Amino acid sequence: MITSGYGRQRAYSQSKLAQIAFTFDLAERLAADRVTVNALHPATYMDTAMVREAGAPVLSDVAEGADATMRLIDESAGETGRYFDGVRESRAHAQAYDREARRRLRELSDTLVNRALS
Repeated sequence: MITSGYGRQRAYSQSKLAQIAFTFDLAERLAADRVTVNALHPATYMDTAMVREAGAPVLSDVAEGADATMRLIDESAGETGRYFDGVRESRAHAQAYDREARRRLRELSDTLVNRALS
């Protein structure tokens, strides 16, 4: 939770890190059930409404992101708990691999969800 110094890019970056960390956590928790869970960064600044409305430079087209997504669907059977940058496996930010950070994220998420459902 950003309680001070909010910035749109900071919030976006932190949310992406949280998604990747949660993916790794979920992959570990579901490994025995043979469920595949991976994180994908399909492309950078694809030509989407969100990117155009933010005034960011378009660096990729949607087809590039779709190709990365389809590659992951088609070719990642049995690969779980991994991070892909486009069509290649890569390393995420170090904090995404930190079990203690992931535990705290899970607990905070559970608390926020339970509060919202109350």
